[in-house]
Amino acid sequence: MTTDRLRAIVRTFGPAADVVTTERYAPERPGPGQVAVRMLLAGVNPSDLVTISGAYASRTTLPFVPGFEGVGVVEATGPGVAEVTTGQRVLPLGSAGAWQEVKVTESRWCFPVRAELDDPQAATAYINPLTAHLMIRQEVRPAPGAVVAVNAAASAIGRTLLRLLTRAGARPVAVVRHPRSLPQLAGVVDPSATVCTADGPVDAALRDLTAGRGADAVLDAVGGPDGADLCRALRPGGTLVHYGLLSGRPLPHDLWTERPDVRVVLFRLRDWVHATDRGRVAAALDEVYDLILDGTAATTVAGVHPLSAVRAALLAERAAGRQGKILLDCGAA
Repeated sequence: MTTDRLRAIVRTFGPAADVVTTERYAPERPGPGQVAVRMLLAGVNPSDLVTISGAYASRTTLPFVPGFEGVGVVEATGPGVAEVTTGQRVLPLGSAGAWQEVKVTESRWCFPVRAELDDPQAATAYINPLTAHLMIRQEVRPAPGAVVAVNAAASAIGRTLLRLLTRAGARPVAVVRHPRSLPQLAGVVDPSATVCTADGPVDAALRDLTAGRGADAVLDAVGGPDGADLCRALRPGGTLVHYGLLSGRPLPHDLWTERPDVRVVLFRLRDWVHATDRGRVAAALDEVYDLILDGTAATTVAGVHPLSAVRAALLAERAAGRQGKILLDCGAA
């Protein structure tokens, strides 16, 4: 392996565009059960930015290489590797480190990518599609006609959730914070089933849409007061699935006391992946690949930036009105 490689590095917590830098490094040779994955493309996700900000400082050791999602090719293997082979295209899961030219990781965390997926769709096949698929299948399980509200609905995962809910026969309601997000929902959800919180309280709007009954389930990517408002819009016995922290604020600590009549689920993809055997993870990914190929969970890419221009990529990620994912080209360092 070439010893002069490039990686992104975080040495202090803060806004990603301010604290992420790049440096040259020499990747370690893979040891027993390890592989070296030459990264092709890596995604920029809210989970990366929240971690870089220091929201999870108690479980994040500095310095670290960001990036929970990407696709690469196995460049070298250590002794005892049976799961993958040299030259195979894989998703290296289970840890951060995708924002670098070569990621050395355990082979058991590398999952082959179906040949029909191009690199951009492979690079974005994990966090959003798998999270959306698992939450709908395992936590929401909507009955036909069930009303399910999704906030941050114009985001990549929001649109995927809306399509999955429609596919399941549910009645999705898209919740956004600003009118400029509404055009991104064209063709994804009925315009009459959209709620913009700039126009008024979301709980009141959802009760109007459901003739006062309330939503059967809500999917919250925001947390804080926004997540609490969604919870208040639930019918008795409904379900809140909280899976993101876009506001940087947790759900109010007294929410469980305020709504003891609803089920609150805190979903973290990392927890599911680390608690699930390799065969079940591989099977779930295979289901996701089908959803990507038929367009249900396909990702729109807004831009691809070389790894050496990671700051430009991070500035593009936070640009108002961005439509689609920002990717890092790790091979164009």
